[in-house]
Amino acid sequence: MGKVVLITFPFGLYIFLLSLSKNTGKVQLFLFPLLFLHAFQLVLFYLFGEAVIAVDMFLNLVTTNVSEASELLDNIWPAVVIVCLLYLPTTAIAAVACKRKVYLPSPFRKKMIISGVFLILISYGLTFTAINKNTARFTLHEDVYPANVIYNLGFAAQKWSRSEKYPESSRNFTFQARKDIHPQKREIYVLVVGEASRAGNWNLCGYERETNPYLSKTPGLVFFPDAITQSNTTHKSVPLILSAASAENYDVIYTQKSILEAFKEAGFTTLFLSNQIPNRSFTDFFATQADYRHNIRTDGGENLITHNHFDGDLLPIVRHYLDSLPGNLFFVLHTYGSHFNYKERYPQSFSRFLPDNATKVAVSNKQELINAYDNSILYTDYFLHQLIESLQQTEDCTALFYTADHGEDLLDDNRKRFLHASPNPTYYQLHIPIFIWMSGTYQTAYPEKAEAISQNLTKPVATDAAFHTVLDMAAIRTPYLQPDLSLANTAFKITDRMYLTDHDKPIFFYNAGLKPQDKSMIERRNIYHGKKF
Repeated sequence: MGKVVLITFPFGLYIFLLSLSKNTGKVQLFLFPLLFLHAFQLVLFYLFGEAVIAVDMFLNLVTTNVSEASELLDNIWPAVVIVCLLYLPTTAIAAVACKRKVYLPSPFRKKMIISGVFLILISYGLTFTAINKNTARFTLHEDVYPANVIYNLGFAAQKWSRSEKYPESSRNFTFQARKDIHPQKREIYVLVVGEASRAGNWNLCGYERETNPYLSKTPGLVFFPDAITQSNTTHKSVPLILSAASAENYDVIYTQKSILEAFKEAGFTTLFLSNQIPNRSFTDFFATQADYRHNIRTDGGENLITHNHFDGDLLPIVRHYLDSLPGNLFFVLHTYGSHFNYKERYPQSFSRFLPDNATKVAVSNKQELINAYDNSILYTDYFLHQLIESLQQTEDCTALFYTADHGEDLLDDNRKRFLHASPNPTYYQLHIPIFIWMSGTYQTAYPEKAEAISQNLTKPVATDAAFHTVLDMAAIRTPYLQPDLSLANTAFKITDRMYLTDHDKPIFFYNAGLKPQDKSMIERRNIYHGKKF
């Protein structure tokens, strides 16, 4: 019945609106913003094949810079051409009709208005008999186009307004953090946030290609094969990693500070190093809480166009601070990882899987795309290895936590999905790599925590564990630390992992719009989804 409403409501709405004036050309020009939404929707269908324009899609418009946008536009030009062919002539005809005063007869307009109102009322009544399988309900403002798009646009504007007020709303927040244990040696902790890295292409997670030649041989490394993200969009997933917010309590993100502030309160010097483009999201707000900030993609300004840098360019900066700063240190590294265009994420010397020259997303060059993507994972492996080596060389008490923000689609099945941030996630966007590395000195200083980490390696985990695990690893205590979410704690609990929906509501990840292809992969990969563990 919901599918019937998807047809009857917009049809009734349009004939009603177009009949309000005898000059339909003028009405059509007045409704041009609606054409813009239609165009956006067609591009979305081209990208993902389903779903309405999401709240996150609107926010992506204002958190994506020219460089990222140009990479995407190169691959959606067919959709752009279709949009132009549909709507430019429509607008031109409307302008001509308006100028020539082409009028509709009054009797016809009256019939159309009555018919439109009738269809709208009938559609509203039918919503009470329909159901959305993902949300277990069906409403006009959330499930029926174009009402849901307009609602999402308003929701996005409200979220943007709240986030802009974050510096003030979080000003007086404190974690009341303190450090309980003080080893004799300096302590250094690193939280690395990867980009668009899916676990299925990591050799450490069973991938047939050797994409992790260094990490797979690194002593002290514990890899968690059953890990998922709580969001498939960067502007939400990264803040969830860097804060106590989760899918279950997302609203606290508007009033609480980040993990950087907690470490600072505990006496650490904090650093935020980034190879990501500033996007005016919570990630940028959190970065300002660090004692030292460095972004290698910009000169400190808000540039619309930035230059490409490999993640390895962060390494000399890390070494500089390791050598020059005394006392305990806490680093957050926000890398560019495997963000499309994959070919630009690694030096030529890492072109191991060939050919890898594909810059266009198409089924015909799927293997080239996969080769380039795998090469980007290979480079990530090298980068993380070098970072661990730098920490190891200090001979201090050091540890590192790595998590990707989300995964990526690579034309994996008959749906031909690619990239990420789709309104409905896929298995490939959810399943991510997470690992912890501990130096020998750390394991000696914190044997119980090291043992707990090893014991928890087979347990299902999500990105909401990052905040609590890293604080617990450093023996930092705060009322906001939840031991049952810390992988460094024997109190860690197995629970149903939640996904943050487009309207910021928690939903069991297995019910987040996953299709049979996704659920089949979840079964094959033994991803925990509610059955007895």
